[in-house]
Amino acid sequence: MPIVKKPDGWYWGSKGPFDTKQKAVDVGNAARASGFKEEKKQGKLTFALDYHKTYSADPKFWNVFIQLVYLRKDKLFCVSHSTDEDEIQDLMDSIGKIIGKENVILTNGKAKQPYCEANGIDIDIWIDNRPLHIIEDPGPG
Repeated sequence: MPIVKKPDGWYWGSKGPFDTKQKAVDVGNAARASGFKEEKKQGKLTFALDYHKTYSADPKFWNVFIQLVYLRKDKLFCVSHSTDEDEIQDLMDSIGKIIGKENVILTNGKAKQPYCEANGIDIDIWIDNRPLHIIEDPGPG
């Protein structure tokens, strides 16, 4: 945890305020001595990447991004609400072959976040050209 000086005193992470920097350092040392371990984010994020007009807009760019996600040992799903059979086939023939079809989630026209949550999938970061479709059904057309 970082030691930070704020207007009201010194902090060790969210703990404080303390009168001196040394007191904040001592609190951090005591926490570590009692078994505290800082949580590392690397390898713990789950991304949802939209297909239509997001991945499909620039597959080469997103393929580099996917490589970075895998290098960090994070998780990535392609989440699409598409019901169009041709678009679904394009999706499976492109990103589906890269990330594996088991990592493609088709919501059948439903809002993406509630669909994923109902299926036990917790997404940390959503990447979508139409963010409203993450939380609301897209509707007709």
